[in-house]
Amino acid sequence: MSGKVTALLVSIVLLAVTNAATAQSAIRHPGVLPLTTKSPEARRLTEEAMMLDLDQVEQAKAIEMLRKTVKIDPDFAMAHEFLTQISLDPAEQVSEQQKAFATRGHASPGERLAIEWYQDAMDHKLISAIVKMNDLLSRYPHDKWVVWMTTWWLTTETQYQRSIEIYERSGISDSPGLMNNMGYSYAYLRQFDKAFAQMDKYVAALPQDANPRDSYAEILRLAGHFPESIEHYRAALAINPEFYSSQFGIADTYSLMGDQTQARKEYEIGFRKFSLPELHRVQWQTREAITYVREGDYQGADRAFHAIAGYTHSKNMSQVEADTYRQMAMYQQNTKHGLAFLKKADAALHEHRNATQAAIRQESAQILRARVELALKAGNKKLVSSTLAKLGELSQSSNDKVIDAAYHGAVGAVAFSDGEYQEAVTHLEEDENNPLSLELLAAAYQNSGDRAQAQHTAETLANFNDPSLEQALVVPTFRTCYQDPSCSGSIKSGEKQQPRRRSHPLLM
Repeated sequence: MSGKVTALLVSIVLLAVTNAATAQSAIRHPGVLPLTTKSPEARRLTEEAMMLDLDQVEQAKAIEMLRKTVKIDPDFAMAHEFLTQISLDPAEQVSEQQKAFATRGHASPGERLAIEWYQDAMDHKLISAIVKMNDLLSRYPHDKWVVWMTTWWLTTETQYQRSIEIYERSGISDSPGLMNNMGYSYAYLRQFDKAFAQMDKYVAALPQDANPRDSYAEILRLAGHFPESIEHYRAALAINPEFYSSQFGIADTYSLMGDQTQARKEYEIGFRKFSLPELHRVQWQTREAITYVREGDYQGADRAFHAIAGYTHSKNMSQVEADTYRQMAMYQQNTKHGLAFLKKADAALHEHRNATQAAIRQESAQILRARVELALKAGNKKLVSSTLAKLGELSQSSNDKVIDAAYHGAVGAVAFSDGEYQEAVTHLEEDENNPLSLELLAAAYQNSGDRAQAQHTAETLANFNDPSLEQALVVPTFRTCYQDPSCSGSIKSGEKQQPRRRSHPLLM
């Protein structure tokens, strides 16, 4: 089964089961998801923790409350599950999921279903996970926590439109946290007018909280409104000076604006001022490292990324360490060096320390996709073929849209390299959230004679503002060329073209 067919099957399961369930659920299963515990205090703490996490995104405080909860009642299965979902420690995520699964016999049928759904998801049994998710949603279609779990999980699987549909069907209109989440879903679909409308509602619902301003700032940044984004981040810090994501959001925004010196100053302010959870520390250390890539200072980038790799190794964060080496591989100017870093990524990933099966398989797909890119640049057709075969097998067996996107991006890159532009379009359209694929897609449209789609894709890419390594490798150079009518090979000229990065030493 091809990745595209698999993704279609997942969508059919989501649509068919959810539609049928929603039509019957109000009659068959009224009410809300129960929280089964022998301790009223544990229940109160859990409800308060989840409100803190969902509405105010006070994640660290919510995590501490849930840790206290499971000490009060170690058999409170759903509290273990909630802690799994919001924890920022990979080891804790794994151990708490094990505890949730082990104690599910103390829970209600609905809670057991939720726990088994997430267990399947972590074990990368996605069709089974989707069926359980839809079953739970059919029982509690208007329960805030069920709708939150469903829409959040779909968002992590890049199923943004499905997430929006489930939220709209729920009829829930008074949850600030769900307003926030839907704002992001609209933004990821590049429907910014709808995203801003959700943010206006979120700010109005919680005017004295920092996160509405922080979220608004991030969505403004995604839309390319950088000065307004920084204003909102500073407004969030004025409300709560300890809301550290806003400080790092300012740094991210300066980096996207091209001011890497100021960006690093802002990152360092954050690192000095705040004690961060492990995953957040690594996240923003990585983004600080990317500032060197944006400047073309690859030695500086190597030093920064090596430090992150050492840190994640010392903390037994296998998937995060592997992803660090994968990113190092992508910006190397020498393909041999890049391939060597991918070997290190494989070695780290195969240690399987504090990583779920789902995370391991998704990271493996990203590593294989990077290896295809490097093999193409090296002209190593044998390595291209063997790596693509492995990625194809992983895609066919996974039922995972994230893995499917990596596969289609790799196949599209190979087809483009071979001059098979229409075939390239077919595959690259399935990886529309990756700047590497968007750049090739714009050129493939242009070279196959579809100027309208070429211009639309080029506009999307030129306004792609996610602070990722892929964005740093592609968008600044592309944007400069796109905005310059005299730039050789510009989409606007109507001539056939090769992507700028293909003739640029950035990835070689």
